[in-house]
Amino acid sequence: MKKSRLLLCSLFLAAAVFVGGCKDTNGPDDDVAPGGVTNEEQAMKYYATNDEFVTNDEVTFADAAVQPFDYGSFGKIDASVTPIRWGRFISGVTRTVTTTVQPGDTTAIALVEKTIVGTLKIRAITTNGDTVTIDKPFTDKSTRYVVFKRVDRNAKRYWTNWVPVASSLVKGGTVEPNNSVNITKVALYLPADTITVDDPLNYFLRYKWLKIFKGGRKDLPELTGGQPVKLDVTVVSASADTDLVALRFGFDKSHQKRVRLTLVSEVNNGDGTYTRVFEASRTVPVYMHFHQGAFHLGVEAITKATMFDDQAPYSVSWWGIPYRVR
Repeated sequence: MKKSRLLLCSLFLAAAVFVGGCKDTNGPDDDVAPGGVTNEEQAMKYYATNDEFVTNDEVTFADAAVQPFDYGSFGKIDASVTPIRWGRFISGVTRTVTTTVQPGDTTAIALVEKTIVGTLKIRAITTNGDTVTIDKPFTDKSTRYVVFKRVDRNAKRYWTNWVPVASSLVKGGTVEPNNSVNITKVALYLPADTITVDDPLNYFLRYKWLKIFKGGRKDLPELTGGQPVKLDVTVVSASADTDLVALRFGFDKSHQKRVRLTLVSEVNNGDGTYTRVFEASRTVPVYMHFHQGAFHLGVEAITKATMFDDQAPYSVSWWGIPYRVR
């Protein structure tokens, strides 16, 4: 593991990352051991996969229905289909957790890897004017790190000896060989803060309930209803056609929103790839202010062929941006 990651974790960097809601808790439930947990390592693995700060990214990137997407105006499109609605439906998630206790036995790191399978459903209009539904199976992989801090050495209540105090951002996307688009940088501009991330697996933020530890990168950004927010997203793509980049947000599936980002710059890298920057400026919906907790903004980059070519494979890259509503 990289020295930089060890250094960050040793400083107790803590985070609650990308999308869906979390309770305002004081840490793991200490009344009884979780089912099937018989030692400290199993307890860490359990909390690494069940802690709401970790699981809610699955909520963010799963759709409850085939929903509209703001594509803007493309004019005349030379494409096999023109999408009008789409949804990403997850049918299965396989989770693998690897824990490593750091020297000194006070800090531990859990690597959480997920294999996510499902179907992208696109409601589209063909060149003949017919309306069709296109199903594109997908397999994504995601990675994140969760940092644990030892708070006790109780042999009888072993499941309470470690608590999660930090999480890296989640980095996810299509598995090879179809991973032709990749998010490389995300910048979130708030009235009183700016968060810039170019390495999501080495960027950590403190949990809301974490107050007894000092140090770390930053707390979760805080959003309130009516607050202006600007987002810049940089992608590197192997597609000559402009990719589609969406912002996902909302505190549950009934309030999920998707907003398309606007292309503001493009550079031909000369090696068959293109670097593109997209941006969006939004006002935080007032209704979100009444649902306190930790949530995720999901950033999703999609190749144009994924949506406009019924035969092209699915190719997507996604990150999550954590935020808090008090």
